[in-house]
Amino acid sequence: MAKQKSGLGKNMDSLFGSNGISKQALEHSKTITRTVEAGEKVIDLPLAKIEANPFQPRLHFDETSIKELAQSIQENGLLTPIIVRKSGAKYEIIAGERRFRASKTLAKKTISAIVRETNDETMATLALIENLQRDDLDPIEEARAYANLMAQLDLTQSKLASRVGKERATVANALRLLKLPDNVQELVQQGQLSMGQARALLGLEKESQMNAVVSAILKDGLNVRQVEALVKRVNAGDKPKREEKKPSPFVEDLSQRLEEKFGTKVKVNAGKKGSGKIEINYVSNRDLERILEILAIEVD
Repeated sequence: MAKQKSGLGKNMDSLFGSNGISKQALEHSKTITRTVEAGEKVIDLPLAKIEANPFQPRLHFDETSIKELAQSIQENGLLTPIIVRKSGAKYEIIAGERRFRASKTLAKKTISAIVRETNDETMATLALIENLQRDDLDPIEEARAYANLMAQLDLTQSKLASRVGKERATVANALRLLKLPDNVQELVQQGQLSMGQARALLGLEKESQMNAVVSAILKDGLNVRQVEALVKRVNAGDKPKREEKKPSPFVEDLSQRLEEKFGTKVKVNAGKKGSGKIEINYVSNRDLERILEILAIEVD
């Protein structure tokens, strides 16, 4: 009879599914996090002594998901211990940061853990692979994680791609997103721009046209192909249409009342901090004299 996997092993199989990661990277991650190794044991550690993985690429954790996990832990207990390494008087998480965060929200003082010796290279690689497996990283977080790992481990794009089980082109395309302005990267992180739309924006020859093109994408809901076509037109000399600013109700009401007062077209341009200007149209000298009479202005 085949030996049944432990709860920890089954959980790790689920954690490190296929999802585009190579078999070599998959097996590497499993050997680090799957089971209790010789001489190791599961112990209870104070939550106060545990710190996040210093190489954690994920910046944003879904609070709803953490609360759901906390409820599951409250009802069923922690089925899979977290894995940590000793760091001075503290412990750093190798795997299981979501379980750690969920446990902290509960009235618990300790958490089940396995203490394991590992180096920075393994920590950094595993943290990235774990998040790539779960699709927990937004495109910008993934790109920054690749860049950090390359810098920390002095890797080329090809070596990094091999290490995390991705195609080199995938890594290269992700890293290109970091060339976008910060405000555009934020839109990608917020989900307002897709990775495909963002990559198409990189084709713009002049960064000064970026905001106008982005405004057109958001206003008109352009898909990737439409963004690519727009970028080509802009590079060829066409200017993207600017979104017309709608006047405030106050400005519209004031314009209407002034037009009724003077019997002609009146335009009110409201600026910032209370400044602005009023333009009154006239069609002839006689029309101008009529307007001046209304204003009680005498001209020699």
